Amino acid sequence: MKKDEMNSFLKKIPRGVIYHKVTDSVRYFLASMLAPLHRKEKVIEFENIFASYCERKYCVAFPFARTAIYFVLKALDLPKGAEVILPPITIKGIVDVVVDLGLTPVYVDLDVETINFRLDQLREKLNPNVKVAIITPLFGLVPDVSAMVALLKANGVFVIEDFSQCLNGRYDNKRVGTFGDVGIYSASSIKTLDTLGGGLAITDDQVVHDRLRNAQAGLMPARRTALIKKAWVNLIRNVATSEPVFSFLTFPVLQLIRQRNPEAALKQTGHRDKGRLATLPLLWFCRYTSVQAQIGIEQIKGVIAQDAARVANVEFLKASCEIDDFPKTTQESRNVYWQLILPVSNALEAQAYFAKRGIDSATSSLELVCALKDYPNRADLQTAQRIYRNGIFIPCFPHLSQSDMRRIVMAVNGYFQERGHAKEG
Repeated sequence: MKKDEMNSFLKKIPRGVIYHKVTDSVRYFLASMLAPLHRKEKVIEFENIFASYCERKYCVAFPFARTAIYFVLKALDLPKGAEVILPPITIKGIVDVVVDLGLTPVYVDLDVETINFRLDQLREKLNPNVKVAIITPLFGLVPDVSAMVALLKANGVFVIEDFSQCLNGRYDNKRVGTFGDVGIYSASSIKTLDTLGGGLAITDDQVVHDRLRNAQAGLMPARRTALIKKAWVNLIRNVATSEPVFSFLTFPVLQLIRQRNPEAALKQTGHRDKGRLATLPLLWFCRYTSVQAQIGIEQIKGVIAQDAARVANVEFLKASCEIDDFPKTTQESRNVYWQLILPVSNALEAQAYFAKRGIDSATSSLELVCALKDYPNRADLQTAQRIYRNGIFIPCFPHLSQSDMRRIVMAVNGYFQERGHAKEG
């Protein structure tokens, strides 16, 4: 047996990674315990760097993306009952802030090729009561943002781009996050730019910026315990997905969990509480810290190189797999593939199939928010349901080896030869 074949037999491939070195995660954990949290000049320095990086005039940092969205919506002074168009797959916290402000969520189904709003259905949802739309390029896939924004602006709709999974994505060479009125980036764990959380609002509108800056000034002091918890979770995830820990400890534990309860290990970072919040947590209204800002200043320098390696991996996988099932987006899209999503007939079966071949995979931990039973305006959206239930992430992170990728190709081809393709409807 050749050396790389022997290593392939022993080595297991994780579903994803933390985009920091383990040594960085150790440093950040220590900083979360010991470093000052409220060095305002450090936060401003990172805001300016991030605004310039994203080709916007202004950036205002909040503790979470949902907090940033909350204050953007509040700054618009919308009437109660005004409608906000949302993606059917997103974090539940965004729906929580919409409902808390007395606004009405409205959902539009997804296009199978872009995993974003279907333009025909978006057009049908527009009416004089729709005041805001949140466009979310899921999984690093770039839709025709220009057409969406043009349609929305023609109908007087304020546009928020949640590009948390699509930093550095472009459409027709224009950055995702710069088409709408405001862009929001979530710098949370496992993102390509991960600062132990944070919601970064970018805009060219000085009035919006000034209102967001006033809101930021009114936030409560950060809680060190919360930052320590985030840094600890990141460190554990980083160690758990690193070699040889993943192959000899993490993967066997995941297999035991799957044997006892297959659903328990299906979601990328676990299942979330789907219940409606009576009030928004105070933690959502604490400041973004200077520790997080310093992490951002350090880590942002390496994002483009990591993107290039990940995109090259995806291009190899898509070209080598004998299937035509991956989403295709558009010719003008420059996708960054935060995750490589693959529609399958049964996600649990696919996960088990890949796991037998030493490849860990998962479905998204985002929620199918259009189906949440405790929230208004539930909608039965067929494409969103299929993607949520049976869209599985294929490993594509930057430091995969050629041997790793050949194994992934063999597993994907083998799965479709044995199990067939996902059915429409």
